[in-house]
Amino acid sequence: MIDSCSTTATVMFITMGATLFAYVLTRARLDLTIKDFMLTVTNGNWIVFFIIVNIVLLIAGCFLDSTSALYIFTPLFAPVAAAMGISPIHLGVVMIVNLAIGLFTPPVGVNLYVACGIGDIKIEEISKGIIPCLVAELLVLLLCTYVPFVSTMFVS
Repeated sequence: MIDSCSTTATVMFITMGATLFAYVLTRARLDLTIKDFMLTVTNGNWIVFFIIVNIVLLIAGCFLDSTSALYIFTPLFAPVAAAMGISPIHLGVVMIVNLAIGLFTPPVGVNLYVACGIGDIKIEEISKGIIPCLVAELLVLLLCTYVPFVSTMFVS
């Protein structure tokens, strides 16, 4: 019970910090500055925008838990996507798939440590075994990102 409380408190502090960060961004209107910067960098090209989103979220997913990353990056990417006419559902699916990859990517991949505990094996051993899964997940990410129909086909 103590371990569970400790883990939950850690996650809640991270979530609190991420929420505070998102609030400060919004109150300082930095979200508009970042939106203008992203629109300038991408020149309105949705493919370049998603390349940036994928790179940022794949790196962030390696170090942050998914909830915190969503709190931090959604206020940054959503206004840009809306300005470019990208469906919020498409952006959401891309963000979730990116962050799902981070759940089993070292160095902080939470699911790797859970699997190591269950299987009683070392992180180095399991890291080699996830390579085929990682390749498959990256292919799914590319498909969801660059074929918008895949992300939005079940929305009526």
